[in-house]
Parts: sequence; structure tokens; C-alpha cells
Amino acid sequence: MKYISEREFNSKMRVIQRRNESIDRYNKLKDEKKKVSINIKKPTTDKLIAIYLFIILNVILVYSMISMWNFADLSCLGVLITDIAGQVITYYIYAKKATAQNTKGGITYDMAMLEHGLSDVNNGVGASDSSAQG
Repeated sequence: MKYISEREFNSKMRVIQRRNESIDRYNKLKDEKKKVSINIKKPTTDKLIAIYLFIILNVILVYSMISMWNFADLSCLGVLITDIAGQVITYYIYAKKATAQNTKGGITYDMAMLEHGLSDVNNGVGASDSSAQG
């Protein structure tokens, strides 16, 4: 073990104390910013996909209407119907998958329960019934 003189000890202690003061000031600034800032929740993926579909479907609809008017041709309807149907079916499948994952027995729901320490939620349901019979 290396011997540290009193002078070295005091200089290193001052450096550490200055660093700690700086960290404390930084944390105080961060806390003050949190008080003033507005917490905007990030929209869910489900909502983002629904908004995207709404915008895209309306753009396709307007384009088809304009092209049918200008070219006097109804062949755009085939593209319009198949495109809209494909996107809506894809969204429906995604929504069903997300619902299955976020309900009891789904992987996302189970992982969230494990993080919060609630893994035995299903096991505790029948316990109250059996104790009432005794």
C-alpha cells in the first residue's frame, strides 16, 4: 500500500469534492427542468398505423378520383379497392396480434408482470376460494 502524504490527500479530496458539487448542480438543474417541462406521451404504434392508413387511403382516393375524372377511365378503381383492402387487412392482423400479446397469457403482458413482480397473479385466484371452504 502506497503512503499518501497529507498534502496529496487534501488535493485529491478537493478534486473529488468539486466533482461531487458539479454533479449535484447538474442534478438540481435536471430536476428544475423536469418541473417546467411538459410530459408528452408518445403515441402508441397502433394509433400511428391508423393515422398512416387514414392519410394514405385518402391520398389514394383523391388521386383515383382525379385520374378517373381526367382520363374518363374506371380502371383506377381496381387498384384503389385492392390497395385499400390489403392495407386494412394488414392493419387488422397487426391489431389482433398486438391484442393477443397484451392480454393475459401474451408474451408482452407476462414480461410486464414479471418486471413488476406479479408473476403469481393466476396462482392467487383460487387460494381465497379454498380457504373459505375450511
